[in-house]
Amino acid sequence: MSVRPKPNPFRKLWAATATSNLSDGVSLAAAPLLAATITRDPSLIAGITVAQRAPWLVLAFISGALADRLDRRKVAQSANWIRVAAFATLTAAVLGDGLSMPLLYVVFFAIGTAETLYDSVSAAWVPTLVGSEDLTRANSRLQTTYVVCNEFVGPPIGGFLFAAATFAPFALGTAGYLAAVGLLALIPSAVQRKEVPAGPPLTVKSVGEDIAVGARWYWSSPTLRALSLVAAVGNAASAASYGLMVLLAQDELGMSDQAYGVMLAAAAIGAVLGGMAAGRVGGWFAPGTLILVTSLLSAAATAGLGLAISPAATVGLMALDGFVVLVQSIHVVTLRQQIVPNDLMGRVTSVYRVVAVGSFAVGGIAGGAVADAFGVPASFYAGGAAMAVVAVLVLPVLSNARLAQVKREAEAAAVAPEPQPADIAQ
Repeated sequence: MSVRPKPNPFRKLWAATATSNLSDGVSLAAAPLLAATITRDPSLIAGITVAQRAPWLVLAFISGALADRLDRRKVAQSANWIRVAAFATLTAAVLGDGLSMPLLYVVFFAIGTAETLYDSVSAAWVPTLVGSEDLTRANSRLQTTYVVCNEFVGPPIGGFLFAAATFAPFALGTAGYLAAVGLLALIPSAVQRKEVPAGPPLTVKSVGEDIAVGARWYWSSPTLRALSLVAAVGNAASAASYGLMVLLAQDELGMSDQAYGVMLAAAAIGAVLGGMAAGRVGGWFAPGTLILVTSLLSAAATAGLGLAISPAATVGLMALDGFVVLVQSIHVVTLRQQIVPNDLMGRVTSVYRVVAVGSFAVGGIAGGAVADAFGVPASFYAGGAAMAVVAVLVLPVLSNARLAQVKREAEAAAVAPEPQPADIAQ
């Protein structure tokens, strides 16, 4: 008698994430092209990116609360329905000659809002779909899929489709998000959330109180504060330096447009390789050592880019940075999932992401100011130095011994009468 294989709900989430990320990647190339048919003003075109990022600063807390308060499958499906409606509206506007910049801003603000919902839910949902021993592998698959779909496959498809028919990339995006809704529906309703087995519920009546509980839990955890500081400074350094990469490539290295494209692809290739190797690298280093080593390597790569030694060296440093950043990201996500109670995961993740994502704006402004005052390479040196300093400063909190203790306390807190941050400040 044959035994039917046990359904794997994570694969459904993985496939849904892949199809929605592919739609995101298609829009990355098509949206600026579409905006350029309306206006040639760089500030107005850049406003699309601002509109898509803005929800992380104004709505992420609410998204995190909803991820913990509601059925996570339904929230993930709702996020994709928002994306469907947004892209379908854009497709209709293109076909009906009703396109305008305000409409683009509204559409991409909606896309960004859906992203805050989906990302908050995904981070909280994964630990309920796989065992703790498979968390790193699951996160590696999701992160690698994100890079492949958003940076490799999606943009070329978006550019090709836009050249063939202006509406085509947005019609494909609509279909991709619809497919994601269907894939999410295949996850059994019984596989949703893990409740804390004892003690009072962590979700309260008011959404505002829900958000406050998550914020207090985050702030009470030195480990999470240190991890978010590492992420925030890394993202700020990335915004300060990579935003000026085109000037470094053209003015310092004399690279052609084609060579510049290869250089950008190198970072994505490094990230994909990092996603594939993350599990093995995690076997070589304890968590604290891994975070320190990857932070210092990323800092060295960022500063090294400012030296502008040669195009070949620059490509190599871009690939190295992509590799170590994704390795670190995968293991940090796994660590968060191991130490934060699942009923609080959405809210705590939203606070964490606001700190990390909000730093992009600060870094971009700072990078431009440093470059104006001291030259473009200086922004790379400053970013690398800041990352190295922070990596050393957080050593006492993110040491191997401390993280091992935090994990043990988290396991004990899961069955405690009143769940508290695993490393609550004394």
